[in-house]
Amino acid sequence: MSKIILIEEFSWRDDKNSWNEYDGYRIICEDGKDIRMGIDNGQSCCEDWGYLTTEDNLEKFVGANLLKVETVDEALNVKICPDVYEGGIMFINVYTSKGMFQFVAYNSHNG
Repeated sequence: MSKIILIEEFSWRDDKNSWNEYDGYRIICEDGKDIRMGIDNGQSCCEDWGYLTTEDNLEKFVGANLLKVETVDEALNVKICPDVYEGGIMFINVYTSKGMFQFVAYNSHNG
């Protein structure tokens, strides 16, 4: 089992030369695990993008053992007409020895 030592909001790039940048959260464990959950924050044209958030008190779970992380309901996509994709919702459940907490990604874009 991995003991959680930090849960924080976080922004990162795939590497220092990458154009891809993400906003979200990361969970760091005592054994070196670095679990990142994010949404691409780049803009190519005129699109908007969503966000990743949680309503849970993340400090409560620092010190807990990480049991598993899973995505659920990731196919809740919304179309407003045949040619326009409006976005979707994805939930990420994090199970620990102190219970579960959840992140949700809301995405809205046109491209």
